[in-house]
Amino acid sequence: MNAPTKKFRIWAQGATDQIGHRSYLSHLLPHMQACLDPAFELNFHTITPSVTTVHALSEFRFSREVIKGALQAEQDGCDVFFMNHFQDVGLYDARASVNIPVLGLGETTMLHACTLGRRLGLIAINPAFIPTHADQVARYGLQQRVAGIRCINANISDYMEAFTSPEKKAELGAIFQREARRLMDAGADVIVPTGGIPMMLFGAEPGANVDGAPIVNGVTVVVKAAEMAVKLRQLDGLMPSRVPHSGFALPSAQTLAEFHQHS
Repeated sequence: MNAPTKKFRIWAQGATDQIGHRSYLSHLLPHMQACLDPAFELNFHTITPSVTTVHALSEFRFSREVIKGALQAEQDGCDVFFMNHFQDVGLYDARASVNIPVLGLGETTMLHACTLGRRLGLIAINPAFIPTHADQVARYGLQQRVAGIRCINANISDYMEAFTSPEKKAELGAIFQREARRLMDAGADVIVPTGGIPMMLFGAEPGANVDGAPIVNGVTVVVKAAEMAVKLRQLDGLMPSRVPHSGFALPSAQTLAEFHQHS
């Protein structure tokens, strides 16, 4: 008998936990598994406590989990790492720390969305994230491709309720569509919900759109991009630039040891 073919392994890092976000995860995790090519397996990692507050300190705390997760993923023999967190905190630091591909939900989603239209409209889950997303747009060089950033003024409990309550989902959905149309009035022709939660609420249905403007489900995009990163590495062997001025030069043994000892 032939030995079973070894599957490529994806480490998916969430900013969620199994208790506080269970209604979201009950939709997210089956969707991720349904997206997978048979040659891949995906393990989703949560954190406790999760990122439940909209504050820079919470984002900083998660960025450490991203870096540690990428290092552990490489050590465990995973082929690719991605974070399912649109803000992409720790993305560049993690990419500079390991030799496996490292992807972020935000960067991957926005770059793919650029292939679907001329200008993007971003809808944040909370007003506090608008400056963060504006920074991301600048970091990725997309100022001319983003028509604007708007938001839904809601909290995490509202979103979790929306996964189990059709009435709450309809309430938030009406706000989402209102903000999407305002972005379209400003020139957007592609709508990007800025997070896995709104992506699964408003963009999970095939062909989801607002008046013809596609709603990008970046969860699907980042899973398939992770697979593509592995397959491209097999074909061309390319890795991130390691020249000093790229910011992605790999750490020395001393740097790694100090990080492990003091983080």
